[in-house]
Amino acid sequence: MDSPQVITWMIAGCILFIAFLFFQKVFKKALKFLIRGVVWGVGLLICNTMLAMAGIGVVVGVNLVTFLVVAFLGFPGFVLLYATQLVLR
Repeated sequence: MDSPQVITWMIAGCILFIAFLFFQKVFKKALKFLIRGVVWGVGLLICNTMLAMAGIGVVVGVNLVTFLVVAFLGFPGFVLLYATQLVLR
């Protein structure tokens, strides 16, 4: 590698590092949101299975809307989805 190319890669690396430091809180919040959505989505699947085994016909589908609800609201969103399903049933 010649000198200008090395300097270009060093500048690009520094810019990426600074961008990561600047957006670190955003990345952390997005990752937390994603993890919470996945955990509560799995909770929906487990709850659906347990209710089906008990013979209760309340099923909340797991899709993008329910994922966003439980990721944003957490446990209250989880309860809200089942309460809504009970009312609509």
